[in-house]
Amino acid sequence: MDSGVILLKRKFIVLFLFVFLFSAFSIPHEVFAAQQPDLTAASFILIEMETGQVLAEKNADERRSPASTTKIMTALIALEKADLEDDMTASDNAINSVEYDYVTAGIKIGETLKFKHLLDLMMITSANEASNIIAENVAEDGTIYGFAKLMNEKAAELGLTGTHFVNPNGTENEDHYSTARDLAILARAAMQNDKFREVVGRSEFSLPDTNLRKASQWNTGHLYATNQLLKSRSSYYSKVTGIKTGFTNKAGHCLVSSAINPEGLELIAVVLGADKQDTLYKESQALLEYGFKNFKMRDLTKKGEYVDRYEVADAVDGKKVEIITDGEMKWILPASDEELKNDLEIVKTFDEPFAAPIAQGQVVGKIEYFYKGKSIGTVDLVAKEAIEKTTFAIIRDKYKEIVSNERFIFGVKAAAVLVVVIIILSYFLRIASRRRNRSRRYRSGYTRRNNYRF
Repeated sequence: MDSGVILLKRKFIVLFLFVFLFSAFSIPHEVFAAQQPDLTAASFILIEMETGQVLAEKNADERRSPASTTKIMTALIALEKADLEDDMTASDNAINSVEYDYVTAGIKIGETLKFKHLLDLMMITSANEASNIIAENVAEDGTIYGFAKLMNEKAAELGLTGTHFVNPNGTENEDHYSTARDLAILARAAMQNDKFREVVGRSEFSLPDTNLRKASQWNTGHLYATNQLLKSRSSYYSKVTGIKTGFTNKAGHCLVSSAINPEGLELIAVVLGADKQDTLYKESQALLEYGFKNFKMRDLTKKGEYVDRYEVADAVDGKKVEIITDGEMKWILPASDEELKNDLEIVKTFDEPFAAPIAQGQVVGKIEYFYKGKSIGTVDLVAKEAIEKTTFAIIRDKYKEIVSNERFIFGVKAAAVLVVVIIILSYFLRIASRRRNRSRRYRSGYTRRNNYRF
C-alpha cells in the first residue's frame, strides 16, 4: 500500500450510533433538523448547554436592548469577586438612580443586606436597586461606572462581540446593548456556577431581618420570581432551570430561559423583543420544545473503542497494531436516525504504511466526522499496545543510517581522495626512486670505466 493518507468514506445508516469522534470545539455549529419555529419575537437563539451548539436562530446577531437580562452578567461577576456572606450597604446613589417606573424591592438608603440576599432580589424578583448596591460594593472604586468596566472586560473575555454595558441592571441607555447570541453565551457561562444555577432555578425565597426592618416586612407575598416559565409544564422537558426575564418599552419582553429533559439534555433559549408577556412565554416554550423534540445528544465515541487492526513492517513476531480511539465526544444531532442516514459521513485517515517501532498510545491516524458537509470534529486514533522492532531490522536500519549520514559520506569521500593521493604519491615516489637508482648505476659504471683506463 502506498505511503501517505488513505481515506475511507462511508455513508452511515443505523438505528443507533457507535461511532468515533473527539473534538475540542471552540465555535458552535448550526445543526438544524426540522423546520425551526416561526416566532414573532425580534430575535432568538436556541443552543445546547454542554456543547454550545446552535439549534435554531433568527436575527441572533442583531444588537438590541437586553433590559434586565443584563443582570446575568452582574451576578456572574459578583459571584466571582464577592463572598455570599458579605454585608453590602445601600448608598443614596444606588437607590435614587433607579427611575420610578423600574422594578425595585424598596430597599432603603443605609440598609445593609448580605450579598446572597441581594442576589436573590436581583435575579428572582429583578430588583434594580439590588443590582446597583451589588455593583458599588464589588467595584474597586465603589462606582457603577467602575463595575461597568468589569462587565465589559468580562464580555471581551467571553467573546461577546456584539455587547456593551454601561450599568448593572439594564435600564435604558443607547450605549447599553447585546445580542441573542451573546446572551446565550453569557448564560451558558453563568450556569457553570453552582450558586448562580441554584438561584435562577428558584421561584420564591424569603429574607431575614436587616438593620432597618423585620423579616415580616419583606415576606408578605411579593418575593416571587418574575420568570413565569419556571412554573410551566411540558411533555418535552422535565424541568425549567432558569434564567432571567427583562422588559423595557424599548427592549420589549425578553427572556433567557433554560430547561432539561429526562435524558439530561439541557437547552438555553434566548427570546428578545416579544410584543407581549404572554407571547414571550409561549414562544420561549415553543423554542425549547422544538429543541427537545428534534434533537438529542449522541454518544458518538468512547475512549478506547476498537477501530481496526493493521500489519506492521519489521514487527517482532509479525505482530499487528490494534488501533483504538483516544477520547470521547458527545454531539447534538437530529433525534431521527432517518434524517442522519444521508447526512453523516465518516473519513478515516491513517499514517500508513505502519512500521515498527510503535509506542503505546502513539497517534497513528484520526477520524473526522462530517454532518451535511460540515466538519463536526475529529478524534485521534492511537496504538493500543507497543510494537517492537526486530533485531535484524534495527541492524539494517542502523547500517542504512550510517551509510546515508553526510559525515560518513564525507569521510568515505575524503578517504577515497586520500587513497588516490597516496597512490599517486607512491607512483611518483617509485618513479623518482627508479631514476635515482639508474643515476647511481650510471655513475658507478662510469667510475669503473675510468678506473680501468688508468
